[in-house]
Amino acid sequence: MAARYDKTLGCLLAAAIGDAMGAPLETRTVELIRRDFGGGDFVYDYKTPRPDSVAAGMPYAGVTDDFSVAYVSARHFLKNGGRIDRKTAIDALIDWKNGPDTKIFYEKYAGPTTRKNMAKLEGQPRDTSRDYLYCDNHSATNGAGMKAWIAGLFHPEDAARAVDDAIIMCHPSHNNAIALAAGTAVAAGVAAAFATDATVDSVLKAGFWGAWTGYERSLPITRPTAGASLVRRMELAVSIGRRFQDDFSGCITEMTDLVGTGLNANESAAAAFGYFVAAQGDIMKTIYLCINSGNDCDTTAIMAAAMAGALGGANKIEHLDYHLATLEQANSFIDFKGTAAAIAGLQEF
Repeated sequence: MAARYDKTLGCLLAAAIGDAMGAPLETRTVELIRRDFGGGDFVYDYKTPRPDSVAAGMPYAGVTDDFSVAYVSARHFLKNGGRIDRKTAIDALIDWKNGPDTKIFYEKYAGPTTRKNMAKLEGQPRDTSRDYLYCDNHSATNGAGMKAWIAGLFHPEDAARAVDDAIIMCHPSHNNAIALAAGTAVAAGVAAAFATDATVDSVLKAGFWGAWTGYERSLPITRPTAGASLVRRMELAVSIGRRFQDDFSGCITEMTDLVGTGLNANESAAAAFGYFVAAQGDIMKTIYLCINSGNDCDTTAIMAAAMAGALGGANKIEHLDYHLATLEQANSFIDFKGTAAAIAGLQEF
């Protein structure tokens, strides 16, 4: 149980670090990140959001919709006895959207796919002008991948169940196979990372299996969506990660030029696996690669960091106490240790 707790805490904390460090840098190019935040160098710590960023007005080390919706979902699943079902997933989304501690994240950050489907779930007015289209090509975003890693925490060493529950968890907000495949890939990777003999390669293998399986299982229950194959993009990203393991700057340049770290799931989720491989699972290096890539870098970071954190555990996070204190001060609704202990079964929720 102690090992499971360490991995659970490592996953939660690493995901939050990646999200919070990436938030102020989101939408910028690599060059602008270095100019505006790094003094000519890359960024290796939290930064205060600038007024021209998506995170403008948010606190230093504040998380975004990415971590907050995953965290609220986890708390709801705990209340449900650790079970992930459609009703609980929807209840969590509505609570996150309207809760006093978290509604700011919906208002500030929520992406177009989440907003449209939340309106539908709540029976609110929404844009239906393109609902007549057979293929929903604008919804293949990374909002499933950014939260589905939580499913892996509830199914340690069981990638198959993590994939099933990732689909259940994310289908209400992301009704297309590309987005859900990103979620199932990350969930499977996190689940596999809990094995005592887990390695970067075993996590990677599970991630590829999760992407293929999640895509195939999602096709019958989602609207058709055209887009580049997530798995093929993952193959490209991983090849880049392997070739540039000893070249931090070169890895970022190659990844952003060829794969991308944008809002589409087949960019950022693929890049997350590539950076995880490039860092060989090192938690902080994984995060630094992701956040310095710009574009939707906080989401790229949360996906990659969740896998790295689960693989290495909290004890492998450099300056652990600093990150815990900084993040909990900036985000008072988060209880990392208590939530990790409840998920790991060390204490009742």
